Amino acid sequence: MKNSRWIIPLIMLTAVILATSCGDDETPTGPGTYPTASILSASTGASNSVSTSWTMCPDDNFSEYSLYRSLTEGISANPPDSPVRAASNAADTTFTDTGLEWSTDYFYAVRTKNTDNLYSWSNEVSVTTPDSGSTGDYLTCYQIQGQQSSSPYVDQIVSVTGIVTTGGDELYYSAGPVAVLSDPDGGPWTGLVLYGDDITSLARGDSILITGTVQEYYGLTELGNISSVEIVSTGNEVPPATAVSTGDISNSTDPEQYESVLCTISDAIVTEVQGYGQFLADDGSGECIVDDMGTYSYSPAVGDTIITGTGILWYSWDEWKLEPRDDNDLITSGGGGGDTYTCYEIQGQQSESPFDGQTVSVTGIITADPDDYTATSSTYSAMADAAGGPWSGLLLYGDDLEGLQRGDSVTVTGVVDEYYEMTEVKYPISYVVHSSGHALPDPIQFSTGDLSPSLDLEQWESVFVTVSDVDVTQIGLPYYTWAVDDGSGECYAGTMGDFTYDPAVGDNLSSMTGLLWYSYDFKIQPRDDNDIVQ
Repeated sequence: MKNSRWIIPLIMLTAVILATSCGDDETPTGPGTYPTASILSASTGASNSVSTSWTMCPDDNFSEYSLYRSLTEGISANPPDSPVRAASNAADTTFTDTGLEWSTDYFYAVRTKNTDNLYSWSNEVSVTTPDSGSTGDYLTCYQIQGQQSSSPYVDQIVSVTGIVTTGGDELYYSAGPVAVLSDPDGGPWTGLVLYGDDITSLARGDSILITGTVQEYYGLTELGNISSVEIVSTGNEVPPATAVSTGDISNSTDPEQYESVLCTISDAIVTEVQGYGQFLADDGSGECIVDDMGTYSYSPAVGDTIITGTGILWYSWDEWKLEPRDDNDLITSGGGGGDTYTCYEIQGQQSESPFDGQTVSVTGIITADPDDYTATSSTYSAMADAAGGPWSGLLLYGDDLEGLQRGDSVTVTGVVDEYYEMTEVKYPISYVVHSSGHALPDPIQFSTGDLSPSLDLEQWESVFVTVSDVDVTQIGLPYYTWAVDDGSGECYAGTMGDFTYDPAVGDNLSSMTGLLWYSYDFKIQPRDDNDIVQ
């Protein structure tokens, strides 16, 4: 037994060798045989995508393939959190990975799992996507646009790669069938119109290689005279829509960079309904045209809110137009055939709301949250149409509004009430926050004389107003009121807001902003100390 001291170390060494041979750090604990590992291959195509394929697992107890992608090698030792492709069919052994970064090294490996929960890794392969636009003879939409009004490739036969954002049957174009192509990441200068009978079968999400002639059709850059179309893959994620203001794509600006780009506007008010299916929308930055080349059921009405409006920016008849593709591109509220209204509609452009006593749903931007104004019985909040202007504000009353914040885009449901001649939605049944952090409508600048309590200010009820360089002329007036004057005549201010400033006769204020409130008289109600600048 003198050699027995070597038995335990030998057993330990054997265990280490066996553990090392198991392959990865997810060592199974149960019995069974490891699945047959696949052999993986991968290559780049003519766009920023990678085509992968691997040998099929022949085992009867096959369970799943998981294809992993990483920016660093050594996937089997440190797999990413989730695979780019999982397949439970043993014959499903190909996948095209699209929307990748240009000129980037990627690593791939396949992990095969069996019903015993045992794993085997394939070999790891690395591929490098090409430089942007340097895909052989294939160009990007960005290159075709050339960052200028006319393409540098006009009248040239070119081949272009990209993702289809608008299928060949989605927009009506009197000249013939059109589709729209985009570079995978979207953004300015990344869209291109495709024109001709050969593109009618293209669908959103198709990754394509297309050859044709670059044309400037009355100022719209397009690819026509199509000679070949190759669909690399289908069902890809469409490039994200570019968020723009209505002013960014207005005819008063130069939105050339957004030509044929999928764009989104938010919280815009319908300001005019025109002929030929067009209407104007304004989020406060300037009006843009929304057109009807797509197929949607929305019927616009002045005062409606376009909560979000997505579409292709189109150029025709010397005008820029946003072209929604279908109903999913337009999320609206207002009188345009729906049952949700704007503040403008609830106010009715008259002293008493035409909806008095009715339960309604109203959409807008929160301009005063429930912590801003308090009353003896409950709390107040306020909302406004995103574009602001006369008749665009509305008071909200009730404890059920807790949680709302300034800048929330909301739909509030409640009863319209004329409370001592102040239009409000009281005791809300519910509210929905669509999104947060929106800019508030700009307060309307007035002289104090223009806000005199002797005037009819009904159109500015619940709208935020501001006065500048005012002196405090009276305090302790009835109904918690004080007065200021910029030299044009007094207007009143109230004390319902959450501010610490204590007015004193003779004080000079650089500016004062607040909701124009009606309680016995019209008065400015500052929300907090930020609304009073000394």
